[in-house]
Amino acid sequence: PLGNRLVVFGGCNYAINSYDPALHCFDLQRRRWSGLTADGEHLRARTGHAVIPCGDGVLIFGGLGSSKTLFNDSFLLRVWL
Repeated sequence: PLGNRLVVFGGCNYAINSYDPALHCFDLQRRRWSGLTADGEHLRARTGHAVIPCGDGVLIFGGLGSSKTLFNDSFLLRVWL
């Protein structure tokens, strides 16, 4: 979590093979989802990646893309909460 918020990037709905390229935020106190804006590179949609808090942002590593490509990359996104 970043403060009282949980940050989520990407994911996949396997039933329809749809990958999500968006950054989402869940406010743990208000129990509401919202979209987020971040500075950094635009990431390709992925699932199965790791996300950890890092300073005022999140570090994203690896994952699986829609073309079944395994990513071996990392990105640091500054998150504006």
